[in-house]
Amino acid sequence: MASHRNCLSRIAFVAFLGLLFAGCEGDDGPAGPEGPTGPEGPPGPPGPSAGVPIDSAETINIQVSSVTIPSGGGAPVVELSLTNDLNQGLLGLPASQMSFVLSQLSPGSAGGSSEWQSYVTREDGGVPDVQATTENGSAGTFVDNGDGTYQYTFAQALTAYPAPPAYDETKSHRLGIEIRGANAEPTNNGVFDFVPSGDNVSFTRAIVDNATCNACHDVFSFHGGPRIDIPYCVTCHNPSSTDGNTGNTVDMKAMIHNIHVGREGYVIIGFGDRAHDYSGTEFSQDIRNCGTCHQEENENTPDSGNWEEVPNRAACGTCHYDDGVPDSGNDYAIEDGEHPAGLSFTNDTQCVTCHGVDSTVSDGSLRVANAHAIPEAIAGLAFQYNVIDATGTGPGETPVITISVTDPTNGDAPYNLHTDPEWTVCDFGTSRLAVDIAWSTEPDYTNAGQGNAQPIGMNPLQGCGGTSTDNGDGTFTVTSPTPIPANAVGTLAVTIDGHPAVDIDGSFERIAVTNAVAYYPITDTEVVPRRNAVAIERCQDCHNHLAMHGNNSTDNIEVCVTCHNPNATDINRRVPPCTDDLGSTDDVTIDMKRMIHQLHAGGVEGIPAYEVCGFGFPSTSHVYEFTYPGKLNNCEGCHLPGGYYPAEAGEIHGTTTSIGADIASPTDDVVISPNSAVCSSCHVSDLARTHMEQNGGNFAATKLPDSSLNPADVETCALCHGPGRSADVKEVHGIDDFQNN
Repeated sequence: MASHRNCLSRIAFVAFLGLLFAGCEGDDGPAGPEGPTGPEGPPGPPGPSAGVPIDSAETINIQVSSVTIPSGGGAPVVELSLTNDLNQGLLGLPASQMSFVLSQLSPGSAGGSSEWQSYVTREDGGVPDVQATTENGSAGTFVDNGDGTYQYTFAQALTAYPAPPAYDETKSHRLGIEIRGANAEPTNNGVFDFVPSGDNVSFTRAIVDNATCNACHDVFSFHGGPRIDIPYCVTCHNPSSTDGNTGNTVDMKAMIHNIHVGREGYVIIGFGDRAHDYSGTEFSQDIRNCGTCHQEENENTPDSGNWEEVPNRAACGTCHYDDGVPDSGNDYAIEDGEHPAGLSFTNDTQCVTCHGVDSTVSDGSLRVANAHAIPEAIAGLAFQYNVIDATGTGPGETPVITISVTDPTNGDAPYNLHTDPEWTVCDFGTSRLAVDIAWSTEPDYTNAGQGNAQPIGMNPLQGCGGTSTDNGDGTFTVTSPTPIPANAVGTLAVTIDGHPAVDIDGSFERIAVTNAVAYYPITDTEVVPRRNAVAIERCQDCHNHLAMHGNNSTDNIEVCVTCHNPNATDINRRVPPCTDDLGSTDDVTIDMKRMIHQLHAGGVEGIPAYEVCGFGFPSTSHVYEFTYPGKLNNCEGCHLPGGYYPAEAGEIHGTTTSIGADIASPTDDVVISPNSAVCSSCHVSDLARTHMEQNGGNFAATKLPDSSLNPADVETCALCHGPGRSADVKEVHGIDDFQNN
């Protein structure tokens, strides 16, 4: 009963509250105080990435999501997206600034290599169906979806293009995309490998990597700039492509070899009907260095070993022809009975028999890898120069130098410089070894008191007119014929250069050996090596093996600069016949910082060739008028980071351009101030020179007795061109652009 009453009471109370609230509509009371902030809620899902105009992009990334080819080889449909580095979609790319190409990869036939075959071809030079090309995005159906994604449908079925390969949906295919930048949009290439049937891509042809080419070329760019990617280039440059004007092939494997070997008669009529004559082009190293481009250790090029595994007439015939007159087009000189053995071949089937990796013909000597081996380079591995010690290097003292030459391939066994045949073939200087002393390393070598600023030289080869003491332990000692000047200060360098004589196939050859250098104090308490602005590794990117002066000077910039110093010119070599060839100029600088810039820039439009008298009997003219394979404004192609900034006053010496009447004295020399000496190597206009002179540069300065310049000749280049300044060298040369490619 009580429970029933409680229930009724609760019902009545609820009813009362309902009446109370229903019947009272008085004013609201004042708002209460703000409560504490509640805890932060969980993050919501990310919103869609906003697209941005494509002309705002510094880079364009290309992603292909799919390529659909209708049954039988109909018109392909491409789905792709364009993004910037923030993964924002790029909007508004005009169809006319995109090009597409599609190729099929076929295995090699008749012993030949695999090859890309282009579907899209065109007439060239009036010859029908001879050249692969690209299809502009305006030719087919181009759709901008307005969110950074695009669709392109080729203009026609693959089978409708002139002379296409037979469509095979089971073969690997490659779609190539080119964005030709305009209106501030960057250029880019993209490729997408796929098998139309839907199978995974298992058959590839990846021979050479972009980075390999760019080691010399800095930024690989052709056809006006937008062709920058080797995987894209080969979609057109394949055996189906011929220059219709000349009949010369533009197949990559033949074209690239033809260009780098400078094959006589290899002329291509390019865009704009311009002739490109590659006759006499010089590869910057031994052409047998196949591994320079074909880098088998590169994970990006799994097929780079094809050069030795799949020998073929197209590649090999670019270098190997007997009569000196290469055949044109795709007919190579090793056809038609011109093979070195007098044999004729109509296909590549038998190439591997003699030249493949498993060949036993002639004990394997005909294998491509063995035939391309460089015996002189192999022989050089057996020699190492060592500076062991130097005493008597103080001011006015006579240095005594201890050296050795050892064999790293034989437990560092020492050579006997007095009796071993490598060091006793004296005719025409075939065996040569020089121990040199140069001073001071700060701020640069002057070799004061030496004729033409050259180091003190010593010949330790007793059998070739030199003098040295055999210490009986594999080391030899030489004594300087000249004391160190009494007023010398700082640190000196002791160097070893030269070459042994090694019998290569019955003839003694000069073998290049990496030079050695060591530093010893004159007055310094601790040695101070000369500043180093470049790295030999960067020289070797192009040259592979930097050996100069008849293989005397090899792979050591620290040694080169002891002779090629600011006080040195070619005066000692400026005699007939060189002067007959080059004229009667008093002399020409051989200072490294100016010489090397002039040498690499020589022949570039508007820049005169670098002409110098060098070693010979008694002298030889050298005219450096060639095209540097990279970009001249890419300072870090050679320099260490920051090694190209203007020097402050006193950091380096000016460059001597005329040694004057007294070769031993610097005080009558004509000198260019140091920064101007470098920059005017490329910046040769009158306006550029005036700018340098207005900012402290001097093109006719004179030296003080210590080879320094008058303190009044102070260049202020760093005020504008130094790091972070208004015209920072790194910025105006666009160096970061090269490092980011």
